[in-house]
Amino acid sequence: MMDVEDILDLLSIDLIGVVPEDENIITQTNKGEPAVSNKKAPSGKAYIEIARRILGENVEVTIPGRKQDGLWGKIKSVFKK
Repeated sequence: MMDVEDILDLLSIDLIGVVPEDENIITQTNKGEPAVSNKKAPSGKAYIEIARRILGENVEVTIPGRKQDGLWGKIKSVFKK
């Protein structure tokens, strides 16, 4: 399976976001609701971050499956649980 860097190199494009595989997408679409309506789900958060970037905000790109490095990343991960 290709990772994000491989895809960016192959396509030669700028990254605006990564939407993780999320069961919420299936659930929301089966209900006829957009996946972004569940702001707590990983996919909903990703779509909102992408929209904010398109609108010109400086939002850090989160890549699913990557751990945040350093002390600050560890502190943030404790409060996300």
